Amino acid sequence: MITQPRYRLADRLIDPSQCTILKDGTLLKVELRAMQVLLCLIKHAGEPVSRDMLLDEVWSGGEVSDNAINRIIGLLRNQLGDNAKSPSFIKTLPKVGYVLIAETSIVKEVSKEEKFTQEVIAGSNIDERDGSGAHSAKRRLFSWLYRYSWSFTLFFIGLFSLSSWLTFQYFFKNPIDIPAYHSAELKRLTFLDGQEFSPVLSPDGKYLAFSQRELDEKNWRIGVMELATRSIVYLDDPMDSQGYPAFNPDGTKLAYLSFNQEGGCKINLVEIKNGKFGDIGTITDCKSQMQATSIAWKPSGKSLFYIDEDHQYDYLTEKKVFSVAINGEDKQQITQPYSIGRGDYALSLSPDGRYLAIIRNVRWYQTQVILLSLETGIWQDLFTVDILLHTVSWTRDSRSLIYRSLSSHLTKFHIESNSHSQLTNIMQPIISPISNQNGEIVAVLGDFFKTEIWRLKTSIKTGLDNFSTNDTICSARYISSNGKNDRATTSLDGSKVAFISDRTGVPEIWLKQGTENEVKLSNFETINNIKDISFSSDGKMILGRLNSKPFVFNVLERKIKYIKIKSADEVYSVSWGDGIDSIVATIDSLGQSSLKLIDIDSGDIIQTLSDGGEYGKYSGDGSFYFTKRSGAGLWTLYDGKEILVVDDFSIRSNLSWVINNGYLYNLVKISGSYSLEFIDMKTFDKTHIKLPFEHLRGHSVSVDANGVAYVVISRAKNIDVIHIEYN
Repeated sequence: MITQPRYRLADRLIDPSQCTILKDGTLLKVELRAMQVLLCLIKHAGEPVSRDMLLDEVWSGGEVSDNAINRIIGLLRNQLGDNAKSPSFIKTLPKVGYVLIAETSIVKEVSKEEKFTQEVIAGSNIDERDGSGAHSAKRRLFSWLYRYSWSFTLFFIGLFSLSSWLTFQYFFKNPIDIPAYHSAELKRLTFLDGQEFSPVLSPDGKYLAFSQRELDEKNWRIGVMELATRSIVYLDDPMDSQGYPAFNPDGTKLAYLSFNQEGGCKINLVEIKNGKFGDIGTITDCKSQMQATSIAWKPSGKSLFYIDEDHQYDYLTEKKVFSVAINGEDKQQITQPYSIGRGDYALSLSPDGRYLAIIRNVRWYQTQVILLSLETGIWQDLFTVDILLHTVSWTRDSRSLIYRSLSSHLTKFHIESNSHSQLTNIMQPIISPISNQNGEIVAVLGDFFKTEIWRLKTSIKTGLDNFSTNDTICSARYISSNGKNDRATTSLDGSKVAFISDRTGVPEIWLKQGTENEVKLSNFETINNIKDISFSSDGKMILGRLNSKPFVFNVLERKIKYIKIKSADEVYSVSWGDGIDSIVATIDSLGQSSLKLIDIDSGDIIQTLSDGGEYGKYSGDGSFYFTKRSGAGLWTLYDGKEILVVDDFSIRSNLSWVINNGYLYNLVKISGSYSLEFIDMKTFDKTHIKLPFEHLRGHSVSVDANGVAYVVISRAKNIDVIHIEYN
């Protein structure tokens, strides 16, 4: 692991290895770059630290804007609970830099309470029931009990037999449920200001190729770094973006994807000599609008595997694995995935050249990892996870795969034993592990985006009669933390806002009421993707979905109830029914969708609302509106018949539209910018108002009865490449 001593700043405990700050019994995640800056300030505690010193020690002399440094200092002050006007930790020295003024010491031993709090929050195993962390109130209670454990000796003795039984369960259950833990050493390879992605080492391990872009930039460029000197050369390709580099077996050539915003796409080839790029040639064109692929060279170096789509269709279809010679000839389709989801969208060749590991998107939210023997042509299903993996990588012996688990840790899957074991245990997420021909693995450390929830109030109140598209929007940041705050939903009266946040390390449901502090509502026993949350009409319950499992959460009692739908098919969307005792579920059966009304208590299917319907919502007057998977349009039911009411209508997700008070609100993208679309549900007249954000995420909007809307804004974060040394 990246191991460094821990520090104490006043009463704050700083753990650089975990990228965390322990403050008042709460463990906060810190952005990696911010932790690097804080370590620089700690190193020079009490001394001025200039901008140039930060550039040299944190960014290795790279070019960084003043705004980037200001942003990180502001982030650190927020995490430390500091005030720029009357600082207790970081003081600004005008025209000089910054100085750390808090009392600083190296921590040789943490208190029992601190140690216990860290263990409760961070965990140490891949067991996803433990990985979610405990409820914040419980954490404080446990920490208090631990501190005064001498007073509770008899109580703990009484629990001895129970703890013994739990210990037996822990160590003797199936290793797939609770895998073993194996450590891995992490070494940071890049220190650039911006984002690096799809990294790969050359076969000799001397060079690192990666895609890179500045924060808030759209286009990617390929760079090659000589690790010994840290010098970087960037590829000069005429198209807008380049990515997914792959070295050939002897390291003299690099294949990569090149594409532009107009839809052009090519698999290109460039020669590399002494870390310098040569001439660029094209191997083959790929499907128009393709902006992602995966490339693996065959051991001969004369052909490669890559991801593409059928060119005969004008629209995007499922992705497939192809092979092609580097002269562009002998193109062959290798896989034929299901006609559902994204198809086969990533691949990795084993170091011995015998197997191809393929990532297949199934049932819309699940990822299946499958294995193809290139010698026998036999396929093998390995495992399925409930997230969209970016990549899988191989170990040196070609006997195991390494991937990112739900807990954002790297996990090793041993093929012969069909077992999983955790490799990493840091608070920062690790994504996109990629192996070269020798099983040397690099990955990306950190989150691409930080998300915030903003509150919007427009001049539209109860109708469109006096509304003008020139009307202004009053906006303000409403919910923010050093992490992801996503999928906000408001109660109809506007008194409560629920949202998903991973600020304590794992996704949970949080609640904000008015100007009060946010509180954590849920304490899920497993680490899952929480989706489709929405308040009931009375604001007392929250409907949601843990992957394919619908649930109802009682806000007052803090209790969860899972809805056991009596159907063998998958559920990939839910919304409230025509009352608080039913829900609408989108059921998928082999790629065919249907909307069904479900009884919450029994899980029985009350009725099928629409075969072929994809997303549906009830309005306040009991009318049902829905979309279809087959195409655009807003539909309703009248006397059991499907009626098209708005033909020019499309949505981005189940949470990007909402109906209340006789109006439909929909997030739409027009000419590259987001607007809020208003539809009068009596006349079906439509108008738009442009939203004043450059970084709005278009998958989520929630509106209360007064027309106050909540949207999600994303801001890019620095991420770096790391090398992973494993056993």
